Parts: sequence; C-alpha cells; structure tokens
Amino acid sequence: MLSLIFAESARFGLTVQQFADLNALDGLIPGPIAINSATYIGQMYGGFWTGVAATLAVCVPSLVFVPLYMHFEAKIKSNWVLTGILNGIKPAAVGLILGVALSLLLVTVFGVSNIHVWTHAHLDWVSLIVLVLVLGIDLKWHVNPLWLMLLAGVIGAVAYYI
Repeated sequence: MLSLIFAESARFGLTVQQFADLNALDGLIPGPIAINSATYIGQMYGGFWTGVAATLAVCVPSLVFVPLYMHFEAKIKSNWVLTGILNGIKPAAVGLILGVALSLLLVTVFGVSNIHVWTHAHLDWVSLIVLVLVLGIDLKWHVNPLWLMLLAGVIGAVAYYI
C-alpha cells in the first residue's frame, strides 16, 4: 500500500520529504495508512471536502469487495488459479514495501531522491545514527513503535535544532 500511495501521490506533486512526513505522522495517528494518507493528501491539496472525498474513495471499495469476498470465499480458495494469484501477490507486496523503504532511506540518510543522482549524495550522520539505534532497539527489545518514534524525534530535535 505504501508504494501505491507514494507513486500516486508523486503524480500530484507530493515530494519524498512530504511522504516521509506523512509516514511519520501515520504512526502517531490511529487508523490504517491508506485512510490516513488519503485524508492528509486530499486535505493538503484540495481542502476539507477533498480530504473527505479522498477518504471515502479509499473506504467505500472495501465496503463492497470484502462482503463479496466473504460470500465467495470457499469458491475462491478452491480455485487453483485464484489461489496462485493471491499467493503471488504476497512476495510482490514485500518488494513494493522494500522499494518505498529504500526511497525513504535515500532521502533521509543520503539526501537524494533516487539512486540515479547518487553522485550528489551527502551522508546525514544524525539520520544514520538514529536509524541504526532505533533498528537495534527494535530488534533486540521489541519496543513499541510509538516510543521509538518519540526517541527518534527527541534525538532529531536535539541534533538539528539545539
């Protein structure tokens, strides 16, 4: 979902930095990222009513397709073609998420929007240290992501503004 949101938002002029901000804010706001992103981007580019319309555009299809899937679930699971398609989507989704993660890494740590302008990259040591620290804490102690974001925010505020 992140890669779809990123790709479609970029078509409307959302910068990688704005997407990174959206991704950070999404962790603080309860709810699915698709709904939060649609509301944020719609409101940012078209005002309140565009935000409402974007939110409905994300929510309404689920209200239609989930009950349909539930009704036909047994037929879908017994169909080998559909089962194969659904099983193939899983690794593709992981690849898309990793692609967005790489894009965010390039912007925050190296200051470039894509790998083609690598020669203009500059290493942001604070971002790299925060990334390694937060990743290490998460892997070792499985800390709640809200605490990790708070820690990263405090380190960033101290390093960049004080």
